[in-house]
Amino acid sequence: MRQLMAAITLTLSSTVYASNIDVFGDAVLRYENESQHVNLPDRERLRAIFRLGIKGNITDNWSAQGRLSTGLKNKQNVPAITLIRFNTQPQPDRDVFVERLFLTGKFTDANLYIGKIPWKTNHITDVFWDRNLHPLGVHLDYRLSERHQIQLASLKPLDGNSDVVGLLNIVQWNMTFSFDKVKVTFSPSYVDYNGQSNAQFAKKDTQLDNRFLRLSSSLSFKGYQLGVDLGQSLSDFDQFEEFSEQKTSMAVQLKHGKLAQAGDYSWHLRYLHVERFGVITEFAQNATARFATSNVQGLDVRLRRKMADTWWLGARVSDMRTIEGPEEQGLRIRIEGQYKF
Repeated sequence: MRQLMAAITLTLSSTVYASNIDVFGDAVLRYENESQHVNLPDRERLRAIFRLGIKGNITDNWSAQGRLSTGLKNKQNVPAITLIRFNTQPQPDRDVFVERLFLTGKFTDANLYIGKIPWKTNHITDVFWDRNLHPLGVHLDYRLSERHQIQLASLKPLDGNSDVVGLLNIVQWNMTFSFDKVKVTFSPSYVDYNGQSNAQFAKKDTQLDNRFLRLSSSLSFKGYQLGVDLGQSLSDFDQFEEFSEQKTSMAVQLKHGKLAQAGDYSWHLRYLHVERFGVITEFAQNATARFATSNVQGLDVRLRRKMADTWWLGARVSDMRTIEGPEEQGLRIRIEGQYKF
């Protein structure tokens, strides 16, 4: 993996001499208030995310991209740093790290991604994989026809900033059908995670093997989309008596709008039910609950408005609680804006 990243870094540096270099980035400013916990103190703070990237073409078919981000190097699904604390709480780390670094090959019916890549398989929500995490590996999109596409990926999730933990293999079939003004998508997938012990940072269930059958599906009509993410673990966890049958995950989402131009609104309403082994706890969505990424259920609501071509304002409320075991709950309120260039 180190040799792979060194080769990509060298290739990316060659884009400096290209004529079509693009520098891009964004900044997020976020007020966050977390309350109504059972065993945790309230937390209120002002946070920020800063990202800066560079991309460019190497040949007609190949391009390279790299991006730096603020956040926690050893917990990379937390890109925000804390600027101001409004109550008594520890000060988290403030790091800058290479968030993504990859090559893209685009061909007639295929796209190939190699390196530290963004998550590419089709999911309605982040319930299974937090999109702030960028694993090392290879991902292939192959178009079979106008309606059918297959996606293959072999990925090494990160244990902190420099090491990896386990191996994640994915096969997904994407189907799209249109009927007058209605669009329907089906994306069944098989996910095979081979766990690895002795992780230094990513310790939440990464030592366990887990296999999943998953389905992401949606129905779109006149700007509205009703979507669902379903997952079922095929593995046995009899050693965890209380959670041995907690192997299902579900997210149902109603969404409307896209932030295409100034004045546009976008909102979603989600219900989440994520059992302990229905996802890989370490890599599941981190945006809705402070206390857990699995063994949780509740509602997540988000509203955003595009104020101008380069920035939007929004708010998000997540009300979550545990499913089994010791009781915990939390209400997370976010008011935020993003500037993008």
